[in-house]
Amino acid sequence: MNGPPRDRPPTPGPVRPFHFPPFTRHRLDNGLTVLAGASPRAPLVDLALVFPAGAEHDPPGAAGLAGLTAGLLDEGTADRDAPAIAAAVADLGGRVASGADWDTGFAEGQFLARHTGEGLDLLAEIATRPAFPAEELERQRRRRRAELLRRRTDPGYLAEKLFARTVYGDTPYGHTLLGDEESLAGMDRDRVAGFYQRHYPLAAGYLLAAGELDPEAVIARAEAVLGGLPSAAAPTAGPPAAAPGGSLRVAILDRPQGAQTELRLGHPGVPRAHPEFIALTVMNAILGGKFTSRINLNLRERHGFTYGAFSRFDGRRGPGPFAVRTAVETAAAGAAAREVIGELTRIRESPVEAEELDDARAWLIGTFPLSLQTTTGLADRLETLAVYGLPDDYYDRFPDAVLAVGRDDVLAVARRFLRPDELAVVAVGPAAELEPQLAGLGPLEVHPAPDAP
Repeated sequence: MNGPPRDRPPTPGPVRPFHFPPFTRHRLDNGLTVLAGASPRAPLVDLALVFPAGAEHDPPGAAGLAGLTAGLLDEGTADRDAPAIAAAVADLGGRVASGADWDTGFAEGQFLARHTGEGLDLLAEIATRPAFPAEELERQRRRRRAELLRRRTDPGYLAEKLFARTVYGDTPYGHTLLGDEESLAGMDRDRVAGFYQRHYPLAAGYLLAAGELDPEAVIARAEAVLGGLPSAAAPTAGPPAAAPGGSLRVAILDRPQGAQTELRLGHPGVPRAHPEFIALTVMNAILGGKFTSRINLNLRERHGFTYGAFSRFDGRRGPGPFAVRTAVETAAAGAAAREVIGELTRIRESPVEAEELDDARAWLIGTFPLSLQTTTGLADRLETLAVYGLPDDYYDRFPDAVLAVGRDDVLAVARRFLRPDELAVVAVGPAAELEPQLAGLGPLEVHPAPDAP
């Protein structure tokens, strides 16, 4: 039976026209900005109130404060305790959650479209009138301690933690979102409430709405529910600055009984709003951003070191990390690290092949509409526009911007933003086997294994 050849991927078809769903932007008198987009794929609506209250604002010695504060938003308000909030959500047939990432603290929910107004009312209460009950704070603290204990045996988490510390040192980006046991112990209600007061002003916040909705009706409801609330001045602190460059260094976390080794290689990248982020995205797709990337084909297909290896520029308000992530058989850890460094060097030395570039651009353009198939996906894209100050037509222009990236552009951003001689190389596995493999790369530190829970 004849068919297409199996030794190469099929030729990409023509690019189909794409238009980002239209949305409305409106600013309330108190400064809150509303972004509402209609997407009538299902009778659902996603709502989120988002504030500049991410972990980048964790004070020294208080890693995890942003996450703890955000996690308590839906655990009680001035009028309802946690069970009453849960009952209200159940009555609406929806879901509600609160939390924080590096850039934002948020309260979000998904509701049936016919309950959009009631859902917005509930989210507004959660985000603007949290009570931070002492008993709920203690319960959250216990849960986070238990999670920290569990993660002591998770090699992937341990690798991410050591990588962040090695790359960013004792700065907010040098810690984890969860914090640690020592920092959690120092968080009381006054500290949580103080963080909330500083970082949740309506003037700096966004209401995001996506789904089967009328944008003007959402704006009118927001005006009624939130527009009359006062707002403190928006915080003025900028994102964390880029860490200073350094030489290549190696950090090993000893796990004597580890069956394999978690590897991380990287350095500080660029902010998400960087004007060359799209060119970097194209370059990274070729390097390690997709399954047929150079790094994955090298480590997985050519050498059989791993089931998968990928790279990413982590877009944040500040210079988030560029990182290559993989798990390899321990005996091959040194060879795998050198192969990654070789690929980072190679993409900086000469233009990529035209076929590679065409494939990467087609993949990025072809997969992008998939992220908009759900109301949650559209809400996430609206959040990206809002939080990083991107132009409203950013995603409408995205396909053309990707197609405009040429071979010389890929080479230029690779040379400018990949720094193989400044990498942090982090390995979590048996130190006795890893030290001789990695010793020749650069200065090496060995960290003892964390105590078992």
